[in-house]
Order: sequence, then structure tokens, then C-alpha cells
Amino acid sequence: MLISRLERLGLGVLTRSCPPELVDRVVSEAGRSEKRRRLLSARFTVYSVLAMYLFPQADYL
Repeated sequence: MLISRLERLGLGVLTRSCPPELVDRVVSEAGRSEKRRRLLSARFTVYSVLAMYLFPQADYL
């Protein structure tokens, strides 16, 4: 099944579809750039939200 294959690939699929430079630019244009380093970067948060949306049946852990 396509979905289970995509789930196994994880964030790699998202980083190829939405390159980090694109995510950083969109975050910056939205006025949500980071002012300091945090445990979860804005980029990682965007990829996590996209993954939750694309794979709702997958475990968040």
C-alpha cells in the first residue's frame, strides 16, 4: 500500500517535496523566524505538522 510505504520513509519524503530552504522562507515571510535556538526548530515543527496532516493514521510518537 502506498501510504504505508510513505509512512516508512517518514520526513525524507517531505524534505524532498518541500526543501528546507522553502520551509525557512515561508516561516520567515510569515514573520515567525526563530530569535534563538530551541529544542524544536520552526522547520522541524512545519515538517511535523505536515506529517500529521498527511498521515493521520500514524502514531505521533
